[in-house]
Amino acid sequence: MSSPEEIQAQIEQTRNELSGNVDRLADKVSPSAVVGRQVDKVKGRGTALKERVMGSSDDSSGLRGAGDSVGSAAGSAKDAATGAPQKVKQQAQGNPFGVGLVAFGIGLVLGSLAPASEAEQQLAAAAEGKARQLAEPAKQLGQDMAEQLKPAVQGAVEEVRSSAQDAANTTTEQAKSAKEDVQAPLQS
Repeated sequence: MSSPEEIQAQIEQTRNELSGNVDRLADKVSPSAVVGRQVDKVKGRGTALKERVMGSSDDSSGLRGAGDSVGSAAGSAKDAATGAPQKVKQQAQGNPFGVGLVAFGIGLVLGSLAPASEAEQQLAAAAEGKARQLAEPAKQLGQDMAEQLKPAVQGAVEEVRSSAQDAANTTTEQAKSAKEDVQAPLQS
């Protein structure tokens, strides 16, 4: 049997282990840790996609190095921004079509951020007016077609209903006949 001191030491050791486990669990499920893991996961996927599309060079600093220097100081941010096109050019060893597609996407995003010019606003207003003019005849045409098709659809529904009723009656008669055929030998 264990002495009271040994039992006390075991209890203290178990308490310390349990406390450590609870601390690790709290760190693991804290919202900031969960968000951090999700952000890291998304960044990893984005990097993998970028490397698959654009290729990667043997230079491990790459754009990550440019991003790190942006985070380190404002002065080096300017250097990183001016050096970024060169780094992209150095790393574009993958699919040139993918690089063009990425550049096109960036252009679309940047273009959507700029306010619409006066000419674009006028064109949009004219297109909206034309669309409204065309919408009313199209709506009327759709309503006319619906009215023309309504009798045909109603006739088809009635025909299906009649066929279903005939099939139900035939099935009922056949079931009665089969029942009589089965019961006749049993009654003899």
